[in-house]
Amino acid sequence: MSGPAEHVSGELRRLGVIAMRNVVFLLLYAAFITVGNIFLKMSAQAGGAWMFWVFQAAGNIAGLVGILVYTGLLRTFPLHVAFPLSRGMAVLGVQLVASLLVFHEVFRATEAAAVVLIAGGVILVGVSARPRGEAS
Repeated sequence: MSGPAEHVSGELRRLGVIAMRNVVFLLLYAAFITVGNIFLKMSAQAGGAWMFWVFQAAGNIAGLVGILVYTGLLRTFPLHVAFPLSRGMAVLGVQLVASLLVFHEVFRATEAAAVVLIAGGVILVGVSARPRGEAS
């Protein structure tokens, strides 16, 4: 028979695994959505029909994988938490990685301020989030 200490320890371990899985899901979601947007932008700039369709297919496949990862996130997070976290991470990925690093687009001070606000919102939602079934 296990005592209360073993039960608490097991429960904390389970919640740690869930939290780590959710972090991985959020990062994978942001990565796939960012890559999908990069491919769609490349499709829009493609010179020929063949490259247009190749980049369209790649962007849509990456987007589909991102949605599948998001569905996994919804298994443990309620929608009101998963939605802002995932969308905020996607905005940060597209703004910071795709726009700045890949396409070298101009980034204005107002856009930088918006990214800071979005990041702050993602952090606030993430800090207050509890996996489904955990007491509030």
